[in-house]
Amino acid sequence: MNAKGALISVMCIALVAMTAGAGTLAYFSDTETSTGNTFTAGTLDLKISDGEDWGDGVTATWTLSDMKPGDSVSGWVVLDTVGSIAADHAEITCDYSVTEESPQTESDTDPNTDQHPGWMAKNLTIDQAWYQADGYNINLLTGKNVLTGEQHDYWKIEDVDGDGKRTLYDLKYGNGGNGVDNLPPPDTFQYSFSMNIKFNETAGNDFQGDTFNLTVIFTLNQDGSQ
Repeated sequence: MNAKGALISVMCIALVAMTAGAGTLAYFSDTETSTGNTFTAGTLDLKISDGEDWGDGVTATWTLSDMKPGDSVSGWVVLDTVGSIAADHAEITCDYSVTEESPQTESDTDPNTDQHPGWMAKNLTIDQAWYQADGYNINLLTGKNVLTGEQHDYWKIEDVDGDGKRTLYDLKYGNGGNGVDNLPPPDTFQYSFSMNIKFNETAGNDFQGDTFNLTVIFTLNQDGSQ
């Protein structure tokens, strides 16, 4: 073996030794943990009452039997929030259906009212609607707080079909389906919602014997984008 070859061999042996030694190095470490972390969702909880116990819903607030054109009915509901999260605003809208009389009376000129309930809804006029609390007395037909003069279109039941009346049809479909929107939430004060509904004098025989099933919907929203 010549000198050059011997030198290369020695260098290779040294490199292997250094590499093997590097694998035996050790360093201290210490690990601690954070335990018991939980994420519990808060609650946005609306309760309502119509003079009875508070609950998640009430029944038969607006009820009228043997209704004839020109008859009207009034009702009211109080809203309160018992959740842990503050609400941004409240909404009020409705949904409905029609139960067709069976067997039908001879004078019932429309045997299919249940298939287009909006027609009967357009004949149930809202001639009064208020949202009230301390400092607020909002006329939902005009969108105006009569105590302060503050007024907004989203507080108003929109005349969707342009017939010059505010009806249950308008409460369902107005403001993009939100009814009346951006109402002050019942966080600091309880709010009352009152409404008077009138069966139009011009309603004809199409509705004889039919039952209009109304659900008024109250929604509490956390964020202004809702």
